Amino acid sequence: MRPALLTLVLTGVAACGPTSPGTPQAATEPATTPVAAAATGTGPATAAQPSGAPRPRTTTPAAAPSARPSASAPVTAAPAGAQQAAIGTPGKDGGAVTATAKNLQLTAYDPAGGAAVLSSAPAPSAAPSATPSATPSATGSATPSATASAAAAVQPGALIASPPTAAAPQGALVAVTAVQPGAGDSIKLATRPATLAELLGGTEADGKVAVDPHGIKVTPLVKDLKASIGADLGGVKADASGTLEVDVNAPIPLPEGASVAATGSLQLHPAVHFAYHGAAAGSPRTASIGFDLGAHAQWKVTGDLSRSTGAAPVRLPFAKLQASPVLTVAGLPVVVNLGLTCYLEISADGQVHVEAEQEATGTWSVRADYTGGKGWSPLTDAADTKVSPVHLRLNGKAGVRAALGAEASIGLYDTVGVETTVAPYLSARAEGSLSADVPGNAPQAQGSWSVVGGIDLNGALTAHLKIFGTPIIEGKLPLPPFHREWPLLTGSATLPSPRPSS
Repeated sequence: MRPALLTLVLTGVAACGPTSPGTPQAATEPATTPVAAAATGTGPATAAQPSGAPRPRTTTPAAAPSARPSASAPVTAAPAGAQQAAIGTPGKDGGAVTATAKNLQLTAYDPAGGAAVLSSAPAPSAAPSATPSATPSATGSATPSATASAAAAVQPGALIASPPTAAAPQGALVAVTAVQPGAGDSIKLATRPATLAELLGGTEADGKVAVDPHGIKVTPLVKDLKASIGADLGGVKADASGTLEVDVNAPIPLPEGASVAATGSLQLHPAVHFAYHGAAAGSPRTASIGFDLGAHAQWKVTGDLSRSTGAAPVRLPFAKLQASPVLTVAGLPVVVNLGLTCYLEISADGQVHVEAEQEATGTWSVRADYTGGKGWSPLTDAADTKVSPVHLRLNGKAGVRAALGAEASIGLYDTVGVETTVAPYLSARAEGSLSADVPGNAPQAQGSWSVVGGIDLNGALTAHLKIFGTPIIEGKLPLPPFHREWPLLTGSATLPSPRPSS
């Protein structure tokens, strides 16, 4: 077991699970408010660049150049709450699908069997008034004749790109194989999974979109968890109407019924990357999917560790964060699924009393890039991480490492393509006693000690990246591990001599 004292993982990408469509977004910069599950975000992300950490920065290669000059279509956030599916036939010339059927939404979907139902979607409502309307006509349904016309356009071979609905909370991308009339104004379909190559054809698109924190669903995994949205927290720039803050106060259980007290505050600002450069052959020349997770965290651990925690650190998951932002690419909805499980973690290999407070700031990037003829390659970058102790008291003989971490995943239309774990940490080893405040006075110590900050980032690409229309990855392709560590405090001092007995 490595020496250790505090691990903090924030990722990205925060976010866990489908958002509740249809929740209006505030038009102005919000004050701190309780988090609500809402629709997805707007605007490009600009992550904060923290200072003070080592910068052996990895190089993020640009997308491979296009084989032919072509204007790149913008990648933007779709309007909040939109549930109408884009339905049409792929262009014969290798172009993107042109949506023809309108005012239909996915109201039933079985991903395993492919059965689906399309029904008329409510017409978009007018701009909300200051007072509620007394009549229910603000959102009417499509007329029977309009539905019949749309049904006629939904034929075998058509593609359906659906934003999140109650039937498909993480969106759906399918091709129609059979059509039957349904009850009322609905259409029953048999479908198969479709690919982005079928949907986007020869489209050229590249962009980065911030995830609106109002669209992040937070599921508490411990009792004392609070979530709120603020305009700009902890130096994390808020480009998407705010930054999500999650606060936890929970004990971390240790072997044999012991525990240490732990509190933490995590501020997140995720953004998703999407790029697609198509080709007529049915597979993109280049493609990319990934996320940036700008984060700031502070946390504290206090307690007595009387024995080793064992071969694996003790982990306490405290929150799941889920979001399904909808991007508009060539006028079509592309649903990105982002998930985060946040956890506190501690390990020790001896007997020690610890009171430790720390903070971490960074921008962590994870991407999967595809180049025709070469396949998929993963990219990780966490060189801008800064981890520093705020307050530290150690007394005993042990190595301690503690963390507030996050396991993250990103995919498209309910198909996870990238899995990763990001873990900034603070690690310490002491034999004797150590008291330090950083910044502050010089450490007060007896014996020997060392304190280091660091970050670990690892994960894998999965076979579900076949949704791009690329050759299938067999099993999982590991991400190149990213590891950085730097000394914060180190030294030794003479222990007092024992007093002679009288």
